Amino acid sequence: MQISTSRPSTVEIARGKTPPEAILAKAQANRDIIQDFVPLADSLEWNLGQEYLRQRGNKAFLSDSSPVPFVINNDGTLSRNAANVFFASLLDAEKNAPLEDEIFVLELGIGVGLFARYFLDAFRDLCQEHKKDYYDRLCYIAADRSERMLRDVCRHGVLNHHPGRYRLRLVDAMKPEKALPGDLMFHGRGGKPLRAVFLNYLLDCLPAAVLQIEGEAKDDCSAVKQLCVRTCVARSVRLANYTDLTAEALARRAKLNDAEAQNDLLEVYGLFASEYDYRPVNVKTLPHGEFAYEFGRTKTKKLLHNYGAIQSLERLLELVHDEGFILANDYGQTQVTSQDEFEHQRFSLATFVGVNFSLLKAFFGDSGRCQFVEPNSEGSGIHSRLLGRQLSFATRLRFQECFSVASQQNLQEPIQRARMCLRVGRFELASSYYQQALALQPANWVLLNEVSQFLIFTLRDVKAGIDLSKVALGLNPTCSSELWNTLGDGLFEWGRYAEARSAYLKALEVNGSDVRARYNLAWVYQREQNYPAALGMIAEGLSLDKTSQYRDRLLQKQAELVAQQTRRHQQEYLLLVNLVSRYQAGDKEGKPKQEEQRGITENRETDSEGVGRPS
Repeated sequence: MQISTSRPSTVEIARGKTPPEAILAKAQANRDIIQDFVPLADSLEWNLGQEYLRQRGNKAFLSDSSPVPFVINNDGTLSRNAANVFFASLLDAEKNAPLEDEIFVLELGIGVGLFARYFLDAFRDLCQEHKKDYYDRLCYIAADRSERMLRDVCRHGVLNHHPGRYRLRLVDAMKPEKALPGDLMFHGRGGKPLRAVFLNYLLDCLPAAVLQIEGEAKDDCSAVKQLCVRTCVARSVRLANYTDLTAEALARRAKLNDAEAQNDLLEVYGLFASEYDYRPVNVKTLPHGEFAYEFGRTKTKKLLHNYGAIQSLERLLELVHDEGFILANDYGQTQVTSQDEFEHQRFSLATFVGVNFSLLKAFFGDSGRCQFVEPNSEGSGIHSRLLGRQLSFATRLRFQECFSVASQQNLQEPIQRARMCLRVGRFELASSYYQQALALQPANWVLLNEVSQFLIFTLRDVKAGIDLSKVALGLNPTCSSELWNTLGDGLFEWGRYAEARSAYLKALEVNGSDVRARYNLAWVYQREQNYPAALGMIAEGLSLDKTSQYRDRLLQKQAELVAQQTRRHQQEYLLLVNLVSRYQAGDKEGKPKQEEQRGITENRETDSEGVGRPS
């Protein structure tokens, strides 16, 4: 029988001979595929995101148009709470036996380094207050798998206030036992040298799987499926406009595991699109897959399985002193529901999967592998968990005091009240609430910046606003362009334009993609009547403003600058015409040179009254 190769008619489609989903699938199949369906943690989307973070360093948090959020765990609050819990654990441990001569703590995934800076600040203050020498014996190991991240901490001098109290190390969170135990700093120590480990927004960066559970038989591959990703060239993208590499060449590079191939793929990563589908998987092939299935089969149809987080925590626990702890702070789900939900986010070019805290609790706490402590109550933002083998009562109590929702509300309440007063115009009352907030969080640079702007733009106490912004910059001089912009705003309002320009340029050093700094510089250059430089800043700002947050303001300022520059050109042209015409008139009448010059001068003065003095 001859098979027809002609396209089905509309009638045939209507009769169901070609299902609509097949038509859509055919349209999808026509795209250039760079990598076919693979599990999420093996996909280009995941691996290139990890490589991007490794290569980009702290610029991933500071300079990209859609940066990775970092403020929530770097404003000083989390560091101070961690320092309080750690200090309480040392006090209690010292009652049982003398502490080691050198006390080691580890932070994995240091980001911009501010958590470490503020932890050391707070811990030093606690030791001075209670007359303990723990700080002088402390060694803070700031570790990351990105060498660039470590170099940036050194280059910016984030930890310069604590010489001798920290060391930088390259450590892979999935294999901490490969780098740490053999380090010379642990020479002569036992197998559990760490008194504390801090994991801030790290677990969500580790490999994970999203499982779709459809049946009860775990040996049946069709009963469980996992989320898989296919990477294609995005629609309406013509590769030849961006790269010399063809889709076939990029697909070949996707199969390689070398740095050169990854760099080629990263250069065009923004041209790719991801497709998602659930494909059958044998749970026995997944790390801790059988445990995840047993945990989730009666609770949900879709389960986030953070097997990378489980493996990392298992290996870290082997390095932590029996009286020590692991403090993890991350985002994710704290309860497993029957709803088909999971955390899967992209910031800039990196992909993150939230943490299933219920799964971690079942694996570590409910199974008896270690103590797994949760706050008695908590909000919907960042979630904190304490893990350890022999957590003392004092340590657990201090953790509850610092990380409960009541503690967080106590810190946030005066700030929220101040903002409410601002909205209804009660500025003096807002000032009182801001004073209460600063008394509770005197080292919170984010809060200091907010209050500084309040002083500058609302109360019009510019000098006080500048002073407060300088305090904030003393706490964080290299990791926030916002702080430099606020200082520049105060200086501009005070009429110190050259200093304002320097502050805005400093903001651009911190964040080369900062649109606000360019907008502010346009104001300064306008004041200096440097219209080409001002228009240049506007043009750069428009090209970088991908969210259009500043678009209207930039365009309005551009129109003002163009109008002012046009008037200046007209003035210069009229001056030149008048100068030439008077010169020619004087020459024809045979005026002496001095008289001719006097006539030109008089003409300038006359024109300045009618047209405006040229700059």
